[in-house]
Amino acid sequence: MKTIDEIKGRCVITPEGHWLWDGSLRPDGRANIWAPDYTRGGMSVQSGPRAVTHCRTGKAIPKGWRAYGTCEERACVNPDHVACTTETAFGRWVAKAGIYKGQTRRILANRATSRARSKLTPELIAEIQASTETGVAIAARLGMSTRIVSKARRGEAISFSGAAAGMFSGLVAANDAGRRRA
Repeated sequence: MKTIDEIKGRCVITPEGHWLWDGSLRPDGRANIWAPDYTRGGMSVQSGPRAVTHCRTGKAIPKGWRAYGTCEERACVNPDHVACTTETAFGRWVAKAGIYKGQTRRILANRATSRARSKLTPELIAEIQASTETGVAIAARLGMSTRIVSKARRGEAISFSGAAAGMFSGLVAANDAGRRRA
């Protein structure tokens, strides 16, 4: 496929305006199209939105940009249903559209990322609780937010480091804190 018309010729056009790719599909249901790849050079098999973007613009997709479908049909390759924007704009679009909202796999991945980035350790929580400095001073010294320091001082912060830091770590501590407040 070298042109949008060639791509359209291999599609089933729906009354709603979707161009559903009639060729090879990826496991996630997106089109798999052999088209010019201006980013890497030459011809290659690409996802439908990427191939459509290359055929439509005749240019490489800039580094840090992403081509993606904006409609609910995964196999749709209608150029009007394809966007090519920065990763940041794509993230805003995903959040606004709520595409990944409520998906357990995504929720667990986000929790794992947050835990890996967490600076809190049991020792650091003890240091914060024992300190006579103001919360603002502790936060500045440790390079963390005042909100985290306040939670640590109140005993609401949870540390995910250590050998027992599994997927459900912290739940018991959170439940105990809730019982103390009640």
